[in-house]
Amino acid sequence: MRLKITLWFLVFVLSFPVISQTIIWEEDFKTNQGWFIGENWIVDESKLQFTWSPQITNFDAFTISPIVYLDENVEDLIVTQYLDVFSGQPDETAEIIVVLDDDEVVLWSHVLENGNWGDQSGTDLSLPLSEFAGQNVRFKIRAYGSDSFNWNWWAVFEMKVTAHFDYDLAITSIAGQHLTEVSESGLWSIDIINLGGNSNSDFTVNLFCYNTGTLIGSVSDPETLSSMQTKSYVFEWTADYAYNTVFYGVIESENDEFVGNNGSDSYFVRIEPDLDYNILVWDNDNGIQTVIDPDKGDIIRPAEGLTRVLDNAGLEYSEFTYLPENLDDYDIVFATMGCFCVD
Repeated sequence: MRLKITLWFLVFVLSFPVISQTIIWEEDFKTNQGWFIGENWIVDESKLQFTWSPQITNFDAFTISPIVYLDENVEDLIVTQYLDVFSGQPDETAEIIVVLDDDEVVLWSHVLENGNWGDQSGTDLSLPLSEFAGQNVRFKIRAYGSDSFNWNWWAVFEMKVTAHFDYDLAITSIAGQHLTEVSESGLWSIDIINLGGNSNSDFTVNLFCYNTGTLIGSVSDPETLSSMQTKSYVFEWTADYAYNTVFYGVIESENDEFVGNNGSDSYFVRIEPDLDYNILVWDNDNGIQTVIDPDKGDIIRPAEGLTRVLDNAGLEYSEFTYLPENLDDYDIVFATMGCFCVD
């Protein structure tokens, strides 16, 4: 005989408040500007890295950030990192430290005896900073022990300091045409987000032209933007004459508690003259990468640096690894003379 059993389930729907965070300081290690770089530390390929080679014994190798002001509303230091261990020894240690005027506080410590830490592509480590609110600090990344041979590498890909504000609007992106013509109408957009914990209204989003100082457009939005809500604003504009410039956006809001994210990145715009011209790029780099792209942080050939600029400007061009015999068809010629290997 089978028993028929009826089961009843009580389902609870939990509602959690939206938790918003503002990034008030960020380091992506495209350069080492402002950092003290210690023994066996390097900044390369958009990461800060400690390496075992050259081998050093009884070492204390560290690097220190520039001064960072921690707002009264500061929350966490988020470090994206990976530590690869060759030999797990109890006297080999990795530390992340807050440096004050006359004191050092260890936020995180990892002994190599405990093995690798994180994923090779980088794992986020969140460290509370609220007890240091309102102070100027520096961050110290320290590796020490008896022999660096026990390490493979320690890579720090990114560092961020976050804070929580009741009212904080931020521009997340600016987009639109890189190339337009005189008397031709163009469209550009600015995306914003409300990072504050409270709803926000009565703010203005502006688009400016850097070269002329002209206000391209302005939108005063009476609608309320909820916490973590995003919105896009579109601007239409027509140029009267040809020139190169950059556009940038600015948010105006009287109650905004953090203005460090109220401006956008620069956005290149070229207003084309009514002329026909042909461009040639002669790639004479020998295939050797020697240039660091200041925007992307990668190492590229000089010719690629030129073509990225031309692509970004929306300009058409021809590219050859040799110089054509007849240059009469070209009005502009770019020639790169990159590094060559000499036997």
